[in-house]
Amino acid sequence: MAFASAQRVHSQSIAEINITPLIDVMLALLLIFMLATPVLSGKLPLPLGGRPEAGAPPQTVELTLGTEGQVLRDGRALTAAELEADLVMLAGSGKPVVVQLRPAAATSHQHVVATLSLIRQAGLEQIAIETPR
Repeated sequence: MAFASAQRVHSQSIAEINITPLIDVMLALLLIFMLATPVLSGKLPLPLGGRPEAGAPPQTVELTLGTEGQVLRDGRALTAAELEADLVMLAGSGKPVVVQLRPAAATSHQHVVATLSLIRQAGLEQIAIETPR
């Protein structure tokens, strides 16, 4: 009886994966990549930042957006035409200008995006937006 039970155990097939060839292939690829990488990697020329120009600091223009979309500059309300004229004049001055936009907490996103679009169309690139509190 003991002999019969031993035959049953050996007659069942054991499913195994032989990973030795996979490891051989992986090591061969690793060796190829380690040898080929220094040869293939060339230097990529990147523009260097350098130091900023030693000139006057940029002029800061503070714009406050009200809840209904009104734009205030230095406490004075501006119409869309006045704001556009001021921004075009600032962009054409040749001096660096930073626009700080301060929307109120209840200002809709539509008014903020419209004002940003107006600033960009005037040619001003440096815009800072303050998070409403």
